[in-house]
Amino acid sequence: MDKKLFRKSSNFFKKEGFYVILFVCLCIVATVAVIATRNKYVADKKVSVAQKQNSKKIAKNSADTQKVKIPNALEVNKKSNTKKNISNTKNKGKKSSTAPVGKSVEYKFIRPVIGSNTATKYTTGLIKCETIGTYKTDNGIEISAKLGSKVSAVLDGKVTAIGNDETELGQYIIVDHQNGLKTVYGNLKNEIKLKVGDRVKRGEVIGEVGKTQGSYTNEKYGDHLHFEVMKDGKYVDPARYISYKTFKSN
Repeated sequence: MDKKLFRKSSNFFKKEGFYVILFVCLCIVATVAVIATRNKYVADKKVSVAQKQNSKKIAKNSADTQKVKIPNALEVNKKSNTKKNISNTKNKGKKSSTAPVGKSVEYKFIRPVIGSNTATKYTTGLIKCETIGTYKTDNGIEISAKLGSKVSAVLDGKVTAIGNDETELGQYIIVDHQNGLKTVYGNLKNEIKLKVGDRVKRGEVIGEVGKTQGSYTNEKYGDHLHFEVMKDGKYVDPARYISYKTFKSN
């Protein structure tokens, strides 16, 4: 009996053994797949939880960062201005040793001829010239002065021209005082010790009154210094910088 049962079982396994093994293999594969899927799900869940935690930390850090007050440009300027105001308050009453760059300067001339107090009136129109008997323009004023009187620079400056046209200016010197301001000294003696490029100080003697201005040599006001002022390349009234009593000769 046992032998028959054994034979039947043996024959069954011989005939059906392939399918049994295949089934077992399929079960193993299915089991492995389920386990792998479960493990992947668990891992993905852990990653998701970690990402959420990191997101919360980042958001928290951002919020904390926003709480930190960072001064903007306006606040920086306010602080800077406050410091300047404090500095200005401390320095109030103290004299500054330097003048601000670009600040307009008010010029105060000295008289180019000492002792003289009268001059012709500045005009942009025609004036009668007694010496040559005609009318002509005059770009400056004639300051009454004795022949040989010392002529001084009205301000510090640099000599930019020396010449003699023997007519309207005679022997002349031009001094540049910077900032577009120049002065012209005419009807000087021919003996000039300065040269172009020399620097002169306010009140420094630059020449003497002469008789070299051909067109105005024998005018009623007598010996004189011809004086002109130029601002930014244009002739202006010297009375803007220096005053004289008007000598009524025109």
